Amino acid sequence: MSVRRILAKTIDTDLEYEAIGIDLAKNCVSAALLTTDGEVVCIDRLDYSELEKSAQALSSTTFAMEPCTEMNYLVQKLEAWGHRCLVIGGKNVQNYVENHFSGQKTDLNDAQALAFLAQDTQLRTIKAKDMEQQKYASLTTLREQYIKQYRQTIVSLKGICQAWGLNISKGISGKARLKDLIENHAAFPDVNFQRFPTLDAKKLVNAPKMSAHHRGICHF
Repeated sequence: MSVRRILAKTIDTDLEYEAIGIDLAKNCVSAALLTTDGEVVCIDRLDYSELEKSAQALSSTTFAMEPCTEMNYLVQKLEAWGHRCLVIGGKNVQNYVENHFSGQKTDLNDAQALAFLAQDTQLRTIKAKDMEQQKYASLTTLREQYIKQYRQTIVSLKGICQAWGLNISKGISGKARLKDLIENHAAFPDVNFQRFPTLDAKKLVNAPKMSAHHRGICHF
């Protein structure tokens, strides 16, 4: 028996749903809602604010989604409102679309695949991060980026020094010499900053410094 599919623009919060599949995008989601009557309500585009507003008014149900940047934060919110959340791997969704939608990969087909896969009790799912794990992951990402930029800056400064015949060795002694050269800059030629206004040393030195709040975030 074929499944009856209904196109809608909003979520009817008066209905009860067995599962809701949501395909997450940057600014909106595509949703497929399986009703207890066996119908599939499809919403092509739904803002995150509308999704969250409807989720707070819905009876407890199961939300299914693929792993992505927004996933962890959304799972935390939905679970706080009494819903169950499943994070399903993209390969499972791709296989379902291949087998049931003739390989036609669209946002709505992905959302429907997620909704139907949510009913598979044998399916292996992905564990979403809780708030503390997400905080740690965010700080780790910031730290890795900071270290990468620091190393790139050191390599760049050493290259500039070598261009002026100033060799900088590796290790702590080399960093100390580099710091001394930058602070004193006696070995560097004078530069006419009127020709290069964007390189004005005074402007660079007097640029807004990192706030204490952001220094605390980046301190490890």
